[in-house]
Amino acid sequence: MPHPTTLSADDLERMRASVSPPVQSDREARRQAIKLKSEQRTATWPNTLEAMRKKKDRWKKDREERLEEERTKVDEEEMRLQREAQTKQIERANRLLYEQTDRMKTLRSKQLLADVVHLEEKKMLKDQDDLTNYLYDRQVLAKVLEGEEEEQRQRKRKQEENARLAAIQKQQLEEYKQRYISELREEKMDGKRMKQHAEQEYLDEMEKERQRKIRMKQASEETQLANERLRAHREMQKEKERLEDAKRDEDERKKQLRDAKRMDLQRQKKENAQARKQRMIDLATKNLVKLEQKNEERLQNQSKEVRAKEDKELKERADRRAAEKEAIARSRRHQLECKQREKEHEAQEALESVIQWEQFGRRIEMQSKQEEQERRLEDLRLAVGQKQQADARRKTIMDERVAALQDDQEARRALEYENERFKVVAQQALDEARERGLTNVFPIQKALVEKRIDLLHASGFRV
Repeated sequence: MPHPTTLSADDLERMRASVSPPVQSDREARRQAIKLKSEQRTATWPNTLEAMRKKKDRWKKDREERLEEERTKVDEEEMRLQREAQTKQIERANRLLYEQTDRMKTLRSKQLLADVVHLEEKKMLKDQDDLTNYLYDRQVLAKVLEGEEEEQRQRKRKQEENARLAAIQKQQLEEYKQRYISELREEKMDGKRMKQHAEQEYLDEMEKERQRKIRMKQASEETQLANERLRAHREMQKEKERLEDAKRDEDERKKQLRDAKRMDLQRQKKENAQARKQRMIDLATKNLVKLEQKNEERLQNQSKEVRAKEDKELKERADRRAAEKEAIARSRRHQLECKQREKEHEAQEALESVIQWEQFGRRIEMQSKQEEQERRLEDLRLAVGQKQQADARRKTIMDERVAALQDDQEARRALEYENERFKVVAQQALDEARERGLTNVFPIQKALVEKRIDLLHASGFRV
């Protein structure tokens, strides 16, 4: 345990003074204040040595920074120009390489085909326009000549037609006059014929009315005669029906008598049959009673004989059972004695066998445990080795799959980029062709949308 140390106040004050900053006197404080004011005042003066030295240093530093900035700008501009030149060279090289691809060659060939078709169409259109103008002029001239000839023919035909019409009109006027006179004559004759026809129709109508009245009178007389015959026929029918009703009543009465006789005969037959049946039942009952009595007597005799026979058999069986029981008891005692001796002998042998088997079992158990332990260690080593191999194989397969997937993705991205680039170039070519006034841009459109085709290097077969 450390011993406590006792310090006086003077010692403590001395120790504090030794570690604290020195105490500034009033003179020193006043001097420091004057110095601070002087520095603050001279800091704004430009013609002091310190200010001139700082200005010179600052000017040198600014000049160096300005020169360095200019050099940096020059370097950056140079690097930019170099990068642009390099980029242009790379783009030109890539463009030249891309122009050598099959799709770009196909596109350029389609552009050339479109240009050729456009020129051919322009030439064909010009030739066709010239031919059309020539043919049109010929047709117009021919039509003018034909028009003049046709006008003369029309004028002559019109004069002839007017003369012919005048003659026809004169002839038609004469024919109209004759036809009008004939119609007046015909109307007069028709009036006479209509008058005669009306008189004849009136006479015919009167004759028809007279004949109709005669027929109606005859029909009325025939109707009255038919009614009288009908009444006589009805009277005869009523008499015939009355006779038939009487005959039916007589037949019904005779039928009832026959039915009553038949019922009496059937009742008598039934009573006779019932009597015969009752007699047969009584006779059968008597015979059955006699037969039962005989059977009862026979059964009693047979039961007595059977009972006597059974008593004899039971007695013999009891004697035989007693003899067999005695023999069984003797045999059992002998067997028990033999079993006891065998049991004692077997117990002795079993005890010896148990001791031997216990020793053998302990040895076998120790060997089995040792073999089991060795087998477990071997299985463990084998399992560890197989697991390591499986892990290595799995890792290899996964690495191969990842690499294949990455390669596939890279190839797909490259193919997509190439397709997009081709679409952009083809669209630019299509727009350029349309701006140049090409109307038939179908080859370029077909090259834009057709499926990608790769050609082999030597044969040019499609793949």
